[in-house]
Amino acid sequence: MDLGTMDSILVVDAKLTTDTASHVVKLNRSCDYYDPEVDKTTISGALVYVQREDGSRIDYVEDDTMPGWYRTAPDVYGKIGENYRLHIEVDANGDGQTELYEAESRMPDIPPIDSVSPLYGMGLPPFYSANPSRLGWNIRIYAQDPPTKENYGFSFALNGRMYFDTITDIFCFPDIFTSGLYMQGLTIYFFADEPSDSTRVPALKEGDSVTMILYSFTDAYNQYISDVNEAVSTEFPVYSAAPSNVRGNISNGAFGCFAVYSISRGSCIIPAKPDSGGAIFSGTDAG
Repeated sequence: MDLGTMDSILVVDAKLTTDTASHVVKLNRSCDYYDPEVDKTTISGALVYVQREDGSRIDYVEDDTMPGWYRTAPDVYGKIGENYRLHIEVDANGDGQTELYEAESRMPDIPPIDSVSPLYGMGLPPFYSANPSRLGWNIRIYAQDPPTKENYGFSFALNGRMYFDTITDIFCFPDIFTSGLYMQGLTIYFFADEPSDSTRVPALKEGDSVTMILYSFTDAYNQYISDVNEAVSTEFPVYSAAPSNVRGNISNGAFGCFAVYSISRGSCIIPAKPDSGGAIFSGTDAG
């Protein structure tokens, strides 16, 4: 099929969070489907920085070993409530002229996780159906949801290893049912004793450490995640909408998103399973 050609467009993957870390901006260019150099789309030589509200800036320096990856110093972190503006100067389309690309976002609020608690038994609503033949560990969260509208996402780490932290795996949770309320032992993840192959997660055992990671996303990034999931999911032609580009927040026609989000964490240790004579639900409680 003759798919034609198009000009190269800048593709941005940029993140700034409340974690103290070396944050990364990745720059690539779009290319034709039959481009013989489809694996060489990284863009080097760009000027990349983020400007704070007070006028100071966070500089991103290109990694010597990873072209197209621009990193901050390792002690950089974002502050809740502050506004950040991404600034990129680069010749993305190769016409010899430098273009300016920008995006702006405010760091959203996030509730601190008071505690995380394991509870053994059936999967608990609203996200899991109670099934007496399917037992395992409910991982529950205790936290005060602020009255403002927030967009939450969850992932977790098991014994220090991250799971489900890619954009298509993050469990997104709108706070329309919990806004202003205390999340009193809300089950976020259920780990069955006999997990299916599709979960990619082993069954939990006594002594395992489970860390819950809570994200608070801006409206723009929450919409971006939704669009990405829709774009990569299986579609049914009769019922699906016409395909379209994923909506981002980068100016000047670029693809991608400047994701500014806050992070909160809480951990628990898995205890021994209750004996067969005990209650169907058992575990360390908190709240």
